[in-house]
Amino acid sequence: MKKIYTLTVGLLMASASLKAQTIVNIVDADLNAGQTYNWTNNNIYLLDGLVFVEDGATLNIEEGTIVKFTPRADIGNPSALVICRGAKIFANGSVTAPIIFTAEDDDVADPQDLGPTDNALWGGIVVLGKAYTIKNGNTEVNVEGIPTTEPRGVYGMPAGSNVDTDNSGVLRYVSIRHGGRQIATGSELNGLSLAAVGSGTTLEYIDIYANSDDGIEFFGGTVNLKYASVAFTEDDCYDWDESWKGKGQFWFSIQRDDIADAGWECDGSTPDDLTPASDPIVYNATHIGSGPGAAASNPIGWLFRAGTRGYASNSIVTEMKGKGIEVQDKPTNTSDAYAQLLAGELTIKNNLFHNIGSTTVIDGTSNGIIRITASADDATATALINHLTTNSNLVANPSLYGISRTQNGLLDPRPSGTGAAYSTSLDTYPAGDAFFTTVNYKGAFSTSSTELWLSGWSSLAKNGHLVNVTGINEYNYVLNSLVLFPNPSNGILNIGYESNGKVVVQIINSQGQSAKVISNNTSASGVQTLDVSDLSKGLYFISFTNGNQQFTKKLIIE
Repeated sequence: MKKIYTLTVGLLMASASLKAQTIVNIVDADLNAGQTYNWTNNNIYLLDGLVFVEDGATLNIEEGTIVKFTPRADIGNPSALVICRGAKIFANGSVTAPIIFTAEDDDVADPQDLGPTDNALWGGIVVLGKAYTIKNGNTEVNVEGIPTTEPRGVYGMPAGSNVDTDNSGVLRYVSIRHGGRQIATGSELNGLSLAAVGSGTTLEYIDIYANSDDGIEFFGGTVNLKYASVAFTEDDCYDWDESWKGKGQFWFSIQRDDIADAGWECDGSTPDDLTPASDPIVYNATHIGSGPGAAASNPIGWLFRAGTRGYASNSIVTEMKGKGIEVQDKPTNTSDAYAQLLAGELTIKNNLFHNIGSTTVIDGTSNGIIRITASADDATATALINHLTTNSNLVANPSLYGISRTQNGLLDPRPSGTGAAYSTSLDTYPAGDAFFTTVNYKGAFSTSSTELWLSGWSSLAKNGHLVNVTGINEYNYVLNSLVLFPNPSNGILNIGYESNGKVVVQIINSQGQSAKVISNNTSASGVQTLDVSDLSKGLYFISFTNGNQQFTKKLIIE
């Protein structure tokens, strides 16, 4: 069946502008310490090998700029961009003109060119700062994979001087796609590595797509992160370690159904269970795992280990084949993450867990959300169960509008206004802390279409995953076919279809009777939003008839 591709206006403009853009080749020798460099959107910058923005240098990247990286199959020298300690990057994109870091072979004007499984095509983005970190007793550390003989790979406190307010610049409306190539044997690069980055740095609207290692990893530091999306990594989505003490809000993640690790991997220190430990505060995350029936092992939603402290609240963990949460409880250990929980240093409060294996309850049984550490001191996780229930964590349905991992325009991670994201109790936000936005829902998104902050700029929108809520067609229609979202539906149903001529579309109940007529032999295409709250819960079918062609799709109304 022939496909009709309806691209966004911005995407069409990007396609036209690409033809006129000049390729500017960049190698490490092109950038020097103490200099200022301006990369503009009339060029495509192609980086080959490890490229360092050195101490005292500033890299300004104009909104709408595309930066590409050669594949470099040789291990130990991938193409990657490293912002050194003492350097700054100002990559200040916008919702209409994001800054894209991607593989050389990525045709960013074609949403079907590279997808969720295309990864390890280049390295990643590394930012090194001067804030506090500690690894193996050292407060100055070489970033993973760069030889210790390379002084530009060092992060942490210079000469023992802690600079927690260190400023490495701005990353805003930045999309990092298809990375994760090995930087050393057995060590791949994260999409975005943040090593001892200070709180003076601004990180907002960060998009990681199809990375083979972690999406975003914090190695110590105090940097804060707001509005972040990590999609289809083969390893963890978010990872913290080495005494990270930042803040986070509005974090989204979704995993592939064939390979995935933890949604969050939360470590306190390296080696484990030492002080000072990581101690971040994160509100309003939404994690969508691989699905209860997925091929992926998808072992855990949130893993708190290595003595981490912290605060996780008003968030959602859903669609897990494995378990929802583990707080590591090592035998005869008085400083592990479980000990931090018992001491009140690790708090998990007012979160929702849903559709996790056969989960129905908060416990460690086969149908519970808790994974119990092998040889745990508390073999039944009694203290963790008490902590979760006392702190209003629930197994309840947030009623997300649509979950999809393919490029079909059906991903809609917003919660229904009548679901548990809105109807259950909320934790209060830190008083007087200007970083946090006070909202009346759990998870990374509100139910409002105007607040689906991934729309328009992210790889999920540009590559055809995300539902269209902007009035601009950001996904593909199929000739004489239709898409439904959310499905299951809870009061609201969106139907998108493309037709050559007059079409009859109606909702049929399980007895074969017409329950609602959507289009009655009229010519129509696009997206229509319906109120189906008047229909009883149960199984229905959408009947689509165009001339002599007729077919149906299942619809569940909850």
